[in-house]
Amino acid sequence: MNQTTTETWRNLKPHPVILLGGSIEFFADRAVRTVRDAMRKKIDELETVYVECADYQAGQIFDLASPGLFGETKLVVFTGAERCTDEFIADTIKYLEQPSDESVVIIRHSLKSTRGKRMLDSVRASQVAIEVSCADFEKDFQRIAFIEQEFSPHKVQKAAVQAIADIFGKNYEEIAAAVSQVVVDVEGEITFDVIEKYFGGRVEITNFKIADAAISGQRAEALVLLRQALSQGAEPVLVLSALASKIEEVAKIHGNPKATAASIGKTDYIFKKIRDLSGTITEDGLATMLSSLADTDAAIKGAEASPHFALERMVQLMANKGKI
Repeated sequence: MNQTTTETWRNLKPHPVILLGGSIEFFADRAVRTVRDAMRKKIDELETVYVECADYQAGQIFDLASPGLFGETKLVVFTGAERCTDEFIADTIKYLEQPSDESVVIIRHSLKSTRGKRMLDSVRASQVAIEVSCADFEKDFQRIAFIEQEFSPHKVQKAAVQAIADIFGKNYEEIAAAVSQVVVDVEGEITFDVIEKYFGGRVEITNFKIADAAISGQRAEALVLLRQALSQGAEPVLVLSALASKIEEVAKIHGNPKATAASIGKTDYIFKKIRDLSGTITEDGLATMLSSLADTDAAIKGAEASPHFALERMVQLMANKGKI
């Protein structure tokens, strides 16, 4: 029986054997902490042991997971299973046949390699094990949902959540730290203005504000923001990336009546905003903007003497809805 993911790392409960599979270490760390906290509610002095799988020696899993002289429950965390020894593979498969009733064993595997595949297959087929995904989010709306859950139970505006997403990208550790800081300091609803007050000085949000202003037709504001950003050391290639992101969002919806928030991996809030913008841009205008992105990319990478001028030209084109 396949035991693929049946719980998320956020509400994970103790199981005899837990496989944390995926590339995001922050999620794996959260999972371990969630299990440890749950166990500590029942066990005053929980012993937690960490073992690097590359250093694993035969028999360790049985020794570490077995209760001590006084029947102490243990949490045993095996890290780096993608670099495990042959002994770890063999012992884990055997351990699954009769795991300890007193301990929880966590196996951390990035899934970036096929090392230990036989062991992974055995864990996934075992009735005593559970797999929890620590993979990166594939869609933007999943990242938005993660941020909303971080804010819970505090009331937060959708624009504030989107601002956090724009500022910190996929740095989940920084997202969690930022949310923790805001919810401690701020009483009442958390608004976009609150997020801008705390983190608005970051170059990342400035880039997206430039793009938002440009695609919305706010030419003067977009140019002022662009010049300020460049004077403060913003990287032209990152500014262009933000501009391209906005144009590509519109392109996914433009002329497609069947497009939905789910089909393009966006939240309903963002989808409505993009759809409204799409209605203000002609097909020719969109084609011109998409074509100009490549020219601007070449310009800021050396094809022209002034990458700043090339960016200003691109921003003005966007503000003019692609009309030259």
